[in-house]
Amino acid sequence: MSLSTTSIVTNLLGMNANRQLGIVNDRKAKSTEKLSSGYKINRSADDAAGLAISEKMRRQIRGLHQSAENINEGVGYCQVADGALNEVDDMLKRMTELAIKAANGTEDDADREYIDKEMQQLKGECNRIFKETSYNDRLIWKANAVKQIGSVTQPAVKRVSTYSSFDIKLNNYDKIPYNGFKVTATAGDGVRISWKDYNNTEHTTEFVSWDTLKENNYRFEISDYFGGPDGPNSDLYDAGLPVIKHTVAFNPNEASTIDDMVTSLNGRSISNGASASMSASWEGADTSGKFSISGPSLNYGAAYASRHNSASGYNFDTPDDIFIEPSLTENSGLSNLTRHPTATTVEDALTDNTGWQFSFNMEGIGPVKATVTGISYSTNDYQEEDEGRWWSWYNYTYNGQPRQERRGHSYSAGNTLQGLMNSLTGNTGSLPKSAGGMNDGTASYTMSMSITSDSPYSYGTGSSSTVGSMSLSFTVGQSDTQQTVLDKINRALNDTTVLDFSKSSSGNDSGSFSYMTVGSNTIEEPIWGGVCNIDIQAGPEADHVIDIMYDELGLYQLGIYTANTLTQDDATAAIDQLKTAEYVVSEQRAQFGAYQNRLEHAYKVNKNAEENTQYAESQIRDTDMAKEMVQNAKDNILQQAGQTMLAQANQSRQGMLQLLS
Repeated sequence: MSLSTTSIVTNLLGMNANRQLGIVNDRKAKSTEKLSSGYKINRSADDAAGLAISEKMRRQIRGLHQSAENINEGVGYCQVADGALNEVDDMLKRMTELAIKAANGTEDDADREYIDKEMQQLKGECNRIFKETSYNDRLIWKANAVKQIGSVTQPAVKRVSTYSSFDIKLNNYDKIPYNGFKVTATAGDGVRISWKDYNNTEHTTEFVSWDTLKENNYRFEISDYFGGPDGPNSDLYDAGLPVIKHTVAFNPNEASTIDDMVTSLNGRSISNGASASMSASWEGADTSGKFSISGPSLNYGAAYASRHNSASGYNFDTPDDIFIEPSLTENSGLSNLTRHPTATTVEDALTDNTGWQFSFNMEGIGPVKATVTGISYSTNDYQEEDEGRWWSWYNYTYNGQPRQERRGHSYSAGNTLQGLMNSLTGNTGSLPKSAGGMNDGTASYTMSMSITSDSPYSYGTGSSSTVGSMSLSFTVGQSDTQQTVLDKINRALNDTTVLDFSKSSSGNDSGSFSYMTVGSNTIEEPIWGGVCNIDIQAGPEADHVIDIMYDELGLYQLGIYTANTLTQDDATAAIDQLKTAEYVVSEQRAQFGAYQNRLEHAYKVNKNAEENTQYAESQIRDTDMAKEMVQNAKDNILQQAGQTMLAQANQSRQGMLQLLS
């Protein structure tokens, strides 16, 4: 641009000087701002990329600072836990001293009981520490997770439990399973049950699908799968209702697949030991001084045979039908009942050591014997150490704590008349203790009996001589003597006595609960344990976490829940239990110490990273004061020069105007 043209309209020199002055003024204003704020980036326009990098670094710096504070809190958490464990460890050592003292043979049980009082208090304090120790209201030993601490080989199906309940009637006495149940299982169809009854007829249920089994917790009632009154098992119904009940339930492992369960169940057998519960009534002219009868319980094979082989058509539901008729005389064509021993005088009874036995006939089975296997009696006599009470105190230990309960007096008199008579009184022949007897109150005598047949009876495809069991009981009062007791026995079983057995009125007269042995296929089942964990946010990023994880602790985990010193054996066992407990505590203390060391190192790393990141961020963001002051001084000079030049340019226009005057 040429400035040689003389013009008063356009002041090119002034315009140029003014533009340059404006540039200098803008630059000087920014320099002044940098010098006054200390930052060389005061707005994004100053350095867009630098500002973005600086802000990211600032986020990291503040995050590093806070995470360092977090780590310090984690160190405090570990220190609180370690302090609590230190006290527990000290108490365990004291308990070890107590156990060693109690294990010494010079101490008696009373001394050990005193020692145990301190041990139980120390255990209680250990337990309180584990339950209540907290940091910032967070319970330190409260499990908030589980972890696999091992594995154990388990069967795919743990067990199969079954229960049968049969109301014995004429329409089902032969439908009950003779030789247990058989299980069929397939992956596609499910599970079904089959069995042969006492007439050797086979029955098979429908399949129960796996979905149905799962919905019902793997439990089902077989009568729900007979197929209905008009189905293939119509003979198992009476008036539309199933005549037998049998529940099957199995407990599969949670990790088992259907194939695992099929392997365990298919082809397995469920045993069934049904029995017939009967009632009994007395018949005869003399109804005084009778025995009471409990039971009887009959092997179901005997119950079946007595009905199936009975010429008189015995009906379980009719109490007056002949079932078992023991009598001293012939009755309804049955052979005479014989009783051993047969003593009628006290002298004979006191020397008769013949085992008690009753022989009679059973409808449909023939001659049977009821053999007394034992005579027991309970008495209300007073105890010298607890006068006025008919019971004695029984001391025992439960979960490491001493307990006491009262129990009535029960004794055994063998299985002979001699033993029974000797148990009643002393040499005086009188019952009360004051006269040399065993009893100050009332005694109850029970004769337990097993019943067997002289010849095997048939049922299903097998045979047996086992019939069942029953018991006879009678009461002896304070005024009784040996003679009155013997008279009572002879009145109860004399030449007019008849016992009539019939179906129990309870309704479920046959039943069994049993477990089936399942297949040998196994799976690895994980073992889970309580775990405590706390996450320490140890850095500015979400995944910068230090996970403090340790096992839940308590008396169970330490293995000292039942530890006591009540006996020498208990004290000896407690020594080993406490040794193991100290190992567990020391192991966890070492774990917390290791975490604390790690956290302290993490703290140092964070502070170092914070310092260096801060330095790097300052290089981007902070003003270089010396450099900026040099630039500012330079701009000051240029500003003054620009102002001077602008003034001179304006002055030159005035000279041109003077030429016109």
